[in-house]
Amino acid sequence: MRVEACCQALLEHLLPDLDPHRQGVCFDVGVGTFAFYCELFAQLGFATVAVEPSPTDKLRSLCQQYPIRLLEQCLSDRVGTQTLHMGQFANLANSNFSSLAADWFGASTITRLVPTLDLATLLKQVAAARITAFKLDIEGWEPVVIQQFAALLAEQLPQMVMFEYGGGSSRNQGEKGWSPKFLTGTMDCLQTLQQLGYDFSIMVDYAAGTQPKVFDLQTLDLAQEAPFYPNGVYGNILCFYQQQFSAARIQSICAPYGGGLANWVVSKLVS
Repeated sequence: MRVEACCQALLEHLLPDLDPHRQGVCFDVGVGTFAFYCELFAQLGFATVAVEPSPTDKLRSLCQQYPIRLLEQCLSDRVGTQTLHMGQFANLANSNFSSLAADWFGASTITRLVPTLDLATLLKQVAAARITAFKLDIEGWEPVVIQQFAALLAEQLPQMVMFEYGGGSSRNQGEKGWSPKFLTGTMDCLQTLQQLGYDFSIMVDYAAGTQPKVFDLQTLDLAQEAPFYPNGVYGNILCFYQQQFSAARIQSICAPYGGGLANWVVSKLVS
């Protein structure tokens, strides 16, 4: 499944329904070096903020072109500085794997101090009274940020939260991004969003032969079940706040990127 292309297509079609008058801000936290969600948000006409400690020349150019507000920081749970462990993949430096978590599978022993800010400071700094989309890809640090949503008022909650999970192995192997610590963190993200009232959700996984999965987060007993495929590798989960979309529409959007919906979820879907 082409994860990022599929997710970008979903957002391109669904965000205008969430906020037709473009009243909210869209955040791209952990931009990386490709799949620039901030560019998509800006092209859709949303006020856009990119949070990335190591911006590429391409990202800087995009931020000037649209414009997109660029914050060269890491989003965390504290205001100050923290140690960023620079990314490494296949023995090569790769900033897409950089993490504030020293034990993240893609983190190397090469480090640098980076400025950090917490969620409350970020929202105050950009004067975001309303959030349309909040995309989060920060290599194992997602639960540190998502738990801070619990301090927001209902009207401040993002209408859509997208976060990355897994990576480095498969769920069956239970290593790297699927190790007990990081899988627990992913489940904590889902639990926090469930408690806050997020319901309609879409999971898009990279694993061969998998299809996008739609589920109602409110109906999951997270102590007993998880939405992941046994052979899941990595992917994104999109959780919507009090919004519903039809099965046919989601299937139509996702079809060009690897197929239709997993069959078992159609019966659970609210049309």
